[in-house]
Amino acid sequence: MSHPSLVTEDLTIRFGGHVAVNSVSCEFRPGELTVIVGPNGAGKTTYFNLISGQLPVSEGRVLKDGIEITKMPPSARAHHGIGRAFQLTNLFPKLTVLENIRLAVQAHSGQSWKIMTRVDSLTELTAKAERYLEATKLGNVAHLPATALPHGDQRKLEVALLMAMEPDIYMFDEPTAGMSLDHAPDVLDLIAELKHDHSKTILLVEHKMDVVRALADRIIVLHNGALIADGAPDEVMSSQIVRDVYLGKSTEAA
Repeated sequence: MSHPSLVTEDLTIRFGGHVAVNSVSCEFRPGELTVIVGPNGAGKTTYFNLISGQLPVSEGRVLKDGIEITKMPPSARAHHGIGRAFQLTNLFPKLTVLENIRLAVQAHSGQSWKIMTRVDSLTELTAKAERYLEATKLGNVAHLPATALPHGDQRKLEVALLMAMEPDIYMFDEPTAGMSLDHAPDVLDLIAELKHDHSKTILLVEHKMDVVRALADRIIVLHNGALIADGAPDEVMSSQIVRDVYLGKSTEAA
């Protein structure tokens, strides 16, 4: 078994007297897609925010490849290979699709300080950005401003931006939220493609059980901020405690 790429040890956050994430210890490994599920308010997105640095930890630690990153800001964690996509798209709306991706490639290459450099001097960066366009099937909208894209293509662009940063760890928070039934499979197909690279670790917050069944190598379940189940999808989804607190009748009917 490979060494864990990401570890949380007794990860906890309190908001006043409320414990939103309660001493969650978990290991995540390369080549594995873990889906994090739980009812509304279970602490799924808050757990993500602690891992990616959007929220400060009250107690516990986060380690990436054995290095503690608990006190690092989100930008430093990104530099260490943690890539995060949000429920809401986080794009440069007035820039074109190609320009959005090229800026991500440029930042990853360490050339972000040359943001005003002439486009014709960025041939290599542009060529790399175009490869991500092709991988995410966005080539036909490359020269449209990001704000002109339908929601589904904006989510695909967000995946392309993540890919351009070449993280070791991909974190997706409800990637199909707000998407139509027609567009959701495109994003899910992209995530499925990422699974083929066994050097990558993928974490996915999701509540749609068809998505969970299609993608998960492993499921962890949070309830009231605590980890209550962790294991193979069939094992977790058939456990009585998970049925009681989350899946309920939907599992019995499945």
